[in-house]
Amino acid sequence: MWPRRRNQQPPRRLKPELDDGPLVRALTHLEAQIAAQGNNLAECNDRGALTYPIEQALRDPGEDWDRRMHRLLVFSTLPDAHVLAGQWRAWSPASADAMLLQAFADIARARAGGASSDLGATVSLCRDAAELAPSDPAPWVGLLSYYRLLRAPWAQVHPIWTAVKTRDPWNREAHWQMLHYVSPEECGSNVLTVQFTDSVAACEPLGSPIAAISLVASLNRYRRALSAGGITGLTARRHWDQPHERALVDNAFATWTQPGFLRHAAALADLNLLTYVLTKAARLRDAWPVFEATAAVATSWPWELDGDPLTEVREWHSRAFRARNQRPR
Repeated sequence: MWPRRRNQQPPRRLKPELDDGPLVRALTHLEAQIAAQGNNLAECNDRGALTYPIEQALRDPGEDWDRRMHRLLVFSTLPDAHVLAGQWRAWSPASADAMLLQAFADIARARAGGASSDLGATVSLCRDAAELAPSDPAPWVGLLSYYRLLRAPWAQVHPIWTAVKTRDPWNREAHWQMLHYVSPEECGSNVLTVQFTDSVAACEPLGSPIAAISLVASLNRYRRALSAGGITGLTARRHWDQPHERALVDNAFATWTQPGFLRHAAALADLNLLTYVLTKAARLRDAWPVFEATAAVATSWPWELDGDPLTEVREWHSRAFRARNQRPR
């Protein structure tokens, strides 16, 4: 997909929908419908009027699980996702997608609030959706997210992880959930994290939806060093000069920036990650062409790690633009 078009303008807003045109249109239509309801969203009696854009956007990709997962995640984080899912289920109680929207909206709310209780119904929703749509990995991704919230033991997580990979071997969201699960902050360790990322990197196809997993793990190591404080925190900037870490960034910069290399739904999110890492590695001249490739599409993560994400991305966009015009020393 890279580069679609070059853009020297800084991002004007955060775009979780990225460059998904049909998703953008669905969200725009949904926003207009919600605005028309005012404060009476829960009392809307127009059967399906509010949820039809969601239903269509999730149906149209067919078995393009990567695209469906991206859209489901965006819809599930909408402020009114919980209400919309409840209405959809009331109108279509046998809809697997309605169940999934409800489950993922519940998980998103629990994660945002730091709570993992009162999610018992989520398991039933995911398992019911799995029965209705046996080839869809999304119900199993939902279960994986749920068990990660609970810090469940590996004996419970392993069969869920296997079920996802059986249906979609390179499911991006599932791999992200597992990367967090095996981290030292949750149920794993530094050793387990390295083992996991190495095993994935050894067999993943070029340009897959999980192309960024090793770079995400590297960024997590960097952030871990920063938060450690003391000498470790003060020297964290050297992380990106280490041969292994530098090779990861060099490889991403050399490959992700090739036309057609990244084709998955969240490709622009991965380019945001690469741009962020390049700024942390003090490689602003390299960051600029990747900024251009994002076509002013900015994501909350990872920019939110340092403050307001839009403020951060605009500031570094400006710095990279200035560095691009400076002569090399």
